[in-house]
Amino acid sequence: MITSVQTQTDRSHLKKLYYKSKERTVAQQTSVTKKPKDVQVLIIQCCEFEIFGIVQDVSFRHYTLRRAQKLGVRGWCMYTDNSTVKGLIQGYPKSFEAMRIWLKYTGSPTSRIDKCVFGPIEELQNFTYADFTIKKVSPDANVQ
Repeated sequence: MITSVQTQTDRSHLKKLYYKSKERTVAQQTSVTKKPKDVQVLIIQCCEFEIFGIVQDVSFRHYTLRRAQKLGVRGWCMYTDNSTVKGLIQGYPKSFEAMRIWLKYTGSPTSRIDKCVFGPIEELQNFTYADFTIKKVSPDANVQ
């Protein structure tokens, strides 16, 4: 009786063949469902906001500027005559949502956020701001 003895080399060769065939099967299954990389469209979200509470004279605008720069969010913010901070943010979904959460719950270290009101979220094809800026209140803002 003759028995065949497989060597370590034979077994590793069979393993390689098995995994290669498995890889091909997985590649065939996924290639149908994957979208081409060059077709991806990145959505830009945009909304206005107003923050109520102790947000003036506590460096709220400057902390907002730094957070926006860190997250890659664009837009602006400014003080209002009603002791609030108003602004607009634009960004890709993850950074946009992170900025909204920061505005609503964190703010500057010495601020107190009583309420944060966001306008409706719009989807844009392109950014309308080059970066995030702090706007100055115009000198004739009190004139009506």
